[in-house]
Parts: sequence; C-alpha cells; structure tokens
Amino acid sequence: MFKRKTLVVALGGLLGGAMAASPAWAADGATQQAAPDAASTTEKADVSRSKQAGTTKQAKQARPAETQLGTVTVTARRRKESIQDVPVAVTSISGDSIKQNELRVVNDITKYVPNFNGASTEGRERPRWFLRGVGSNDPSDLSLSPIGVYFDDVYINSVFGQGFPLFDLDHIEVLRGPQGTLWGKNTIGGAVSITSQKPTFDFSGYGKVGFSQYDTKLVEAAVGGPIGNNDVLAARVSVYHENGDSYFTNTDANGRFGGFHDNAVRFQLLAVPTSNSDFLLNVHARNYTGGGDPWHAQGAGPGGANAFGFVGSSDPYTVSLNAPSSDHITTYGGSLTAHWHINSALTLTSITALEGLNRWYQDDEDYSPYDAARSHDTLASHQFSQEFRIESPQNDRLSWIAGAHFFTEELSEQSAGGGLPDAPGGPSSTYYHLADITQHTQSAAAFGSVKYRFTDRFNLTAGLRYTIERKNINLTGLENVGPVSWSDTGSWWAPGSVTSPLAVSARQNETNTWRAPTWDLTPEYALASNVRAYFRYARGFRSGGYNGSAYTQSTVSTVQPEYLTDYEAGIKSEWFDKRLIANVSVFHYDYRDIQVFALAPNPQGGPPVSTLSNAGQGRADGFELELKAQPINSLYLFANLGLLNTRYTEFAYVPAAVGNSFARSPHTTINAGGEYRLPVEFGTLALGGDVNYQSLQFFSATRQTYPQLWQGGYTILNAHVSWTSPNQKYILTGYATNLTNKVYKKLGLLPSYGAYPILYGDPRVVGVTFTAKI
Repeated sequence: MFKRKTLVVALGGLLGGAMAASPAWAADGATQQAAPDAASTTEKADVSRSKQAGTTKQAKQARPAETQLGTVTVTARRRKESIQDVPVAVTSISGDSIKQNELRVVNDITKYVPNFNGASTEGRERPRWFLRGVGSNDPSDLSLSPIGVYFDDVYINSVFGQGFPLFDLDHIEVLRGPQGTLWGKNTIGGAVSITSQKPTFDFSGYGKVGFSQYDTKLVEAAVGGPIGNNDVLAARVSVYHENGDSYFTNTDANGRFGGFHDNAVRFQLLAVPTSNSDFLLNVHARNYTGGGDPWHAQGAGPGGANAFGFVGSSDPYTVSLNAPSSDHITTYGGSLTAHWHINSALTLTSITALEGLNRWYQDDEDYSPYDAARSHDTLASHQFSQEFRIESPQNDRLSWIAGAHFFTEELSEQSAGGGLPDAPGGPSSTYYHLADITQHTQSAAAFGSVKYRFTDRFNLTAGLRYTIERKNINLTGLENVGPVSWSDTGSWWAPGSVTSPLAVSARQNETNTWRAPTWDLTPEYALASNVRAYFRYARGFRSGGYNGSAYTQSTVSTVQPEYLTDYEAGIKSEWFDKRLIANVSVFHYDYRDIQVFALAPNPQGGPPVSTLSNAGQGRADGFELELKAQPINSLYLFANLGLLNTRYTEFAYVPAAVGNSFARSPHTTINAGGEYRLPVEFGTLALGGDVNYQSLQFFSATRQTYPQLWQGGYTILNAHVSWTSPNQKYILTGYATNLTNKVYKKLGLLPSYGAYPILYGDPRVVGVTFTAKI
C-alpha cells in the first residue's frame, strides 16, 4: 500500500539510484535537449511557407532509422517540447503506431497507458474513462467525464461525441493527473488530446482497405497538398468507413444481435497569408449506426433464472432479446485555429469551435425475451467554445502563457422507459415513464502559467486557473397512473401514443453557479544530462451538476463540484546513448466530494433510492513505469507497469463501502510488447505483438463481495505480421486481437428483473489490411 511517507521514500530511492547510476555532469552544463521551435506552439509561418506549415510532424514512436530512439514531441504544456523534457506524466502514441497496431476506436489507446481503463458499455458509442482510479459511474447522458477529451485542441463535452474512430492522425497524448491550469475544463483526472494530420505543402496521402472476422470491412484514405502554385493554401481530406456484424448471437431473433456502420470525414484548409500568421479551418462529421454490445443476463434465482423464470445461455456471446436495440449517433463540427507571431517575441493563438451531436437510441432493458422493460432516448447537444492564448518565447529565462477559455452548451434529452403487454408466460404488469430535460451550461476561465529557469539545472513552473461555471436545468418527469395502454406500441415512447392517464412525477427547474481556482506548482531538477526529476503539486475540479437519470421526485438531485489534489514525483531518463528510455512516477491523490451514482436517502421518506450525490471521499496511491528500448536497429521493445491502490475513506449513506476500492481500478496493469523487423530481398518483414494484463477490478463502489460484480485478473494477447515493400509505399498486415480468445467481463451491474446484466469483452478477431501510400 502506498502512503504519503511511501511516496517520499520512493522518490528518495529513485533520486539516489539515478545519482549513483548517472554519468558525470557534462562540463558545458547542458541539461536537456533543445525542444524544436521553443518560441511558439506552431511552426513559424515563414518555415510553414517552406513546406512545414501548421504543425511539425511529430517524431514517431515507431522504429527509427537509426539505433537510437527518436525524439517524441508533445504539447502537454501547450508548447512543442520533447516528451522527455516535460515534467508531467504523459504518454504519446504516434499515428504510425495507431496504424501498425490496428487501433480503430479511441478506447483502444488505453492499453498503452499505465493505470488507464476505457472499456465502453455501449460498443463504439461511449468510452468510459478511468485513469488512476478517477472516473464516473453516472449512467446518464448529462454525465461529464473527469478525463477531458480534446480533438485538435477543441474540448469535446458530450461523452457520446468522444467515441470517434481513429484515422489519419498525427499522434495522441494522454496526460495523467489533474490538468486544471492549461487544459482546464473537467480535467480532474487527466486529459486525452487527439491531433490529426495537418495539411502541408508537400503532396501526400494513403489508402487502406481491410477485412476481418464477423464480416468486417474497412476503407480509409487521406490526401493532401498545396492548392495552386504558391505556398499560401494547402488542404487535406480524410475519410473513414467500417462496417461489420456483431460478435453476439440473438436466439430470439434467430441471427446476429446487430451490426454496425461507422462513417467519418474530415476536411482541413490551411492558409499562410503572411510570414507572421497562419489559419487552419477544420470541418468534420461522423455518422454511426449500431447495436452496441448487448448485456448478457446472468440470473440470480435458482438454476440461473431471472424473475420470470428465464435462464440465459451459458455461452457469453449468446443473448435472447426481443426488443430492438440500436443506436444512431451523428456528430459534426468545425473549428478555426489562428496564430499571429508578434514582433518575433509573442505568439497569439485563437481557437473558435462549434460542435453538434444528435443521438437516437433504443434498447431491451430486461435483458430477456420478455417485454418487461424497454428504453428509448433522443439527445441533442450543441456547443460553442473560444480560447485565446498568448505566449512568450519558450527559450527565455522567464517564459509564460496566459489565456482565457469560454464555453457554452445547449442540451436537450427525452428518455422513456416502458413495460409493454407481453405474451403468456411473461410479466403481466405494464408501466411508462418519461423524463424531458433541457440543460444550458456556460463556463468561463482565465489562466496563466509561468516558468522560470533559475539555473541550467533547476526550473520552476507555476500555473493558476480560475473557472466560473453556470448550469441551468429544466426537468419534467411523467409517469403512468394505473394500467397503461397505447394507441401505437410501435412508437410506445412518445407521450402522444399513450392513451391512459399520465401524471407529473418529477420537476426540477434550477440554476447553480460554481467557482473554483485550480493550480499546479512544479519544480524540476536535472540530476545529469540524461536524468531529470520533478515534483508536481496540482489541484483540479469537476463542476457540479444534476441527476440526468431522474424521473421521480425522489431521485432528483444536485451535486456540488468534486476536487482532487495531486502530490506527484517523477524521473525521466535516457540511457545507453538513448537506446533506452525509462520514466517513473509515484503519486498520491486526495479526492474530495466524489460524485457517485449510488444509494442515498429518499427525500420523500421510504427506502433509499439510487441517485447522484457527493457521497465519497477517498485517496489513491500509485506507481508507474514506462520503458522503451531499441537494443538493435531491427528490434523495438516497450513496457509499462501501473500499480494502484485506491480506497474510499468516507462514503455517505453506505458505511459498509468505507475501505472499498474505486470501481474499475485494477491494482496492477501491465502492457509489454515490441516489433522485430527483418530486411529481405522483396522488402521488409515485421513481427510484433503485445501482452496486456489487468488484475482484479470491481464494477461497483458499494458491493464488492459479489463475484458477478468483479472480474479477476486476466491477460490479453495481440499479434501482427506485416510486409513492407522496398520503396516503403505498400504494406500488407495480418493481425489477431485477443489471440487466445479469452472470455472476460467488461462490466457487471446490480440485479435487474432478477438477473445480473453482464457485459463481456471482445472475442478473438483475425484480419488483414493493405495500405498504399502516395
């Protein structure tokens, strides 16, 4: 178990070991590699005009041409820096690695990051982020992830807007720990930043096709280059299509549970009108239709029966669902990013963005062939954000960034649940309820960060952000009075289809404003030219909100913000002439006013109800190790280890939960793998793969003695083999995910209609892709 004292002792041991093993301090006093373009967050426009516009191509994690590991550039502090020079626990995954390892959706990145879990409860629709134990179990569409997600520097508020496919990307960064200064909004646990490939003045592109089990087909392509014969305009267009069948068989429908279609497009236009300015327009859209992943009913009654006597299949990939299950999500948006370089000293950045989302969803809520419960939901979200940043040259002794961020969102949702008339043998009772919600969010923040270089070895960075967030909700719940009848069960969810009386069951018209300062203080010291140590003291917060799952007055609730304080120390180092990179961090979290969806007192009396409340106080202690090695030119190896101990120290209304671990936070995560490349006469052959291990994890914060609500430790193996042509333009790859066909649970819920709903992970999938580069 990690404790505060353990943190200090561990840091002392790390520093001592590093000092003992490090080479003597270089006589010239150079402490770090010079970060590329230290003066600004983008390439200077005059460099852009010489075919380097917009963004620098990030150094790739993939195998470099030489034995030495290449430099990886990140923007964790809103400037371009070598990842080894950034005093933050951050993992970068290059666009090449995403392609080579056949990562398709954003959830796939979690296996490359220690103490990170992103298993989705709804297929590709909604990633459920849990980073270092920090996540959200709120099932409503109003819930906000405590892990901020940014696409091309634009914050994506809706959780259903975060499940996009991965295509034509430059890199992805995962920042661990609260990022409440420069990244800001709802980044109490960390941030995920996805950066697409930008237009350049060099003509480039690729096309990719793929086929795999379950009749899955993939088509992906991108092309870009200059417009006209001058270095003023450049464009890039990227498209993605994937469709396939479900992994699950639905015996009630005598076929597969349901397939999916995922389509996305992105268009970018770069303009460099002067040597001191550049503008990037980004327009994008996605259309997704699918059934998600179905819940498997594990009966809690005798012989595995549910409340109606139904016994589900023993095969985890076989379900019996009579109600239709489908999800249709459309997202669209655009952003304009502008940079002005002022007197070669200051850089002003403006990011203006609009994002929209529409969702239509229906599901079988009793997980059986009976009509005990169905659900239906429509959701619309429209957000606007504006960020301004101004920064000084990064290589000055005193450098700084200051800015402001403005955000607004209009959200509307109508969610219905119903029990319909059933065939003989099923439940005889019927019911209907509806929740109609509109929510308006406004947020404004001012922030700044200052870095001062006291000596060549010692730097100190301090940042501060002040956020004001205002939320208004208007909620109306309706419920049946007596038996329910419908004029049209084909649209049972519409109030107009209900012919029997309905009564108002819940009302909430409330406005709240929350204010909070967040900060970070980070001293860093170069122990040697290849070893740097840092300490980080940071505070983050997630704003308050409302229970979006309420349809009765007893479940209406308002939660206050939650706060997290991070005490963290780390070392970043390179060894053996940069053939080995070893980074270590240890941390302690104080987590206050945790927002938890759990049992709480019924304000109207009677038994407790499940609702959203500030139920928890807790702590998390952890250790993280990341290794990358290039022992020989043809072999690349990597490994990461995460150790995590989480504990609720207080749990209002459920005293028995004190001492429980946080949900979906395994004590141990391990990911290791590599790739071996063998030159041959007809090109290059590569053999690679990785192994991923997660120890025991609990799915409930309050009930951790039920085996249905936890998953024991398990290991997943993935492998690929590829051929690359001599001219590097053609790549043929065969791959297998979950090579051993391991059966494991992604999530288990409390019993519903006499059965535990269980969600199983993906089975083995074997496929092939072919890529042609321009």
